[in-house]
Amino acid sequence: MSETATPTVDRFQTRDEIVSFIEEQATVAVEKAVVNTPKVERRVPWATSGPIGRDSDGYSVLKAAAFALGYVGPDQAKEELNVHHQLRDLYQTYGFVPHCGHQSFLVPLATNHLPAFEPRGSRLRDEIRQKMTAHADRFDPDEASWIARRVGMRTKALGTLSDIAGGTLVPLPMLGELIDLQRNLEAFASAGAQEVALPPNGRLQFPKLTGGSTAFWIGEGTSITDADPATGSLDLQAKKLGVFVKVNNELMRFASPSAEGLVRHDMARVAALKSDLAMLEGTGGTQIKGLLSYSGITSHTATTVGANGNTFEAQDVAAMEGKLPDAVATPTSWLMRKTMYAALMNRRADAVSASDQKGAFLFHPSRHAADAPPAELYGTKVVRSSQIANTRIKGASSNLTYILLGYFPDWIVSRLGVMEFLASGLGDSALQNDQTYLRGIQHIDAGPRNAASFVLCDQLIVG
Repeated sequence: MSETATPTVDRFQTRDEIVSFIEEQATVAVEKAVVNTPKVERRVPWATSGPIGRDSDGYSVLKAAAFALGYVGPDQAKEELNVHHQLRDLYQTYGFVPHCGHQSFLVPLATNHLPAFEPRGSRLRDEIRQKMTAHADRFDPDEASWIARRVGMRTKALGTLSDIAGGTLVPLPMLGELIDLQRNLEAFASAGAQEVALPPNGRLQFPKLTGGSTAFWIGEGTSITDADPATGSLDLQAKKLGVFVKVNNELMRFASPSAEGLVRHDMARVAALKSDLAMLEGTGGTQIKGLLSYSGITSHTATTVGANGNTFEAQDVAAMEGKLPDAVATPTSWLMRKTMYAALMNRRADAVSASDQKGAFLFHPSRHAADAPPAELYGTKVVRSSQIANTRIKGASSNLTYILLGYFPDWIVSRLGVMEFLASGLGDSALQNDQTYLRGIQHIDAGPRNAASFVLCDQLIVG
């Protein structure tokens, strides 16, 4: 054996030498094990990990806000602080650094959009989803109404969608994930827009065709003319959507699922309204470039043209469908203002004299007086939204609107899975009014894979 070889036990003369040798080898083995041990996710003591039971504490946005303000300590917001640490560690692995640095508090927005490229991300996604919905079955509408009256909130906030055709009979899921609540209020999501996860680096590219191939008739021995399809890409880059909500501090004191549901729903409502408006008419730059801003969208002029606005007629329904490309076999949705849809459903033909409008209904001839208006036009779903402008201009009129028809899965919405969350009790009126200001920053972008999948009929009279 060489001088550098590892000694064996039989080479030692005394018991003490043998014990010393064994202890030395054990110390070296422990040090190697520590170095090679995989990184363990940091957790707050006593926080729930893995599947949670029915009586376990779920995730609370109110507690996250209270902790950020210093109203409660880490022992009272264990789940929220634990989730924040895990989200921060997960995203830092991929180079994502919150804009607000150490002052921000990370809140789950969409667990399906969390980076789950490794087992740690996958486990965290499932764990947070359970925590966000742990108290969903404990939301009490009566308690929520009572709390809302106490703190001066609206129990039924203004949403983007109409309650026609039984919408009021189906209660909104008040304690789901923030993204689920927001999508329920977004017109684009209801119309069928495709949702994808925004990577931690905040950039995503989708390939798209900007021009088709060309076919030729050729003779014998004649070469085929090259005709490569023109391609391009849809570049999505994270835009910051700030969500600003004022919460009366009484809600902080009502530590119940009903109070939590009110706050989550209000944050989702504000974000949905703002993102919808940008996806329709945004100018790009620091905000989403809206669908109406793309030059490739197909235009349709209403049948009845007027100097101060055009009138949408029954024949325009089929005319707009006819302008969609062959690749769009069936459009998914119409998008229009609530008042415009109501006007179309109530429009009737003349019967005895001109303009008496006592004849059959033009847009739904088979409708009976007792029937509720259908949420469709000739078999295609209609999404009604107050975000559709009624300020379009033609001639002397500045109160005109527009109608969109399209295959909305060709509209891509990409979001980051977390929201940066800040809370403040200071401001012009927060301190005097005993309020807390919640500011959440979402990272989102959207755009069309094929702008020709949408048809716009503009400058319409509402009526």
